[in-house]
Amino acid sequence: MDTLFYEMATPADAAAIRDLSLLSYGEFAAVLEPAHWNTMHKNQSDMENLTALMKGSATLVCRSGDQLVGVVFLVPSGMATSIYPADWAHIRRLGVDPAFRRMGIGRRLMEMAIEQARNSGEKVLGLHTSTMMPGARRMYDQLGFSLIRELPPILGQQYWLYKMAL
Repeated sequence: MDTLFYEMATPADAAAIRDLSLLSYGEFAAVLEPAHWNTMHKNQSDMENLTALMKGSATLVCRSGDQLVGVVFLVPSGMATSIYPADWAHIRRLGVDPAFRRMGIGRRLMEMAIEQARNSGEKVLGLHTSTMMPGARRMYDQLGFSLIRELPPILGQQYWLYKMAL
């Protein structure tokens, strides 16, 4: 196996990031109702939204040789959503190729995103996760995120809001 290499993505990585997102989130097809899975799959496939997310975020990736095997987006504060206040930076779409899981890639990408947020002067980092992602929830707890509250269901699943003071 090639050495894992972490770096910032470039616009040329967009198609590989889309493909990795579809691969890493593919396991949820068996968990979600078909209509919700179709929505998730469409969102993960949407190149226009992905390109906009990449332009507005720090996109951190992990490579093994020429293969993209992990990705996470760090959205800066000032980008309020229905979940996140404007003064919070937040994490989006952490994904790891299933063949490369349990190697610490997701944790390392999260550590890099936290470090980048701190270095950028962010004060609060948020994320949300669900019942269908128990491993992610454990990792977020271990990294020091605090559970804030339950969110209204998303894609028919229970979700929680987490935050970390930086």
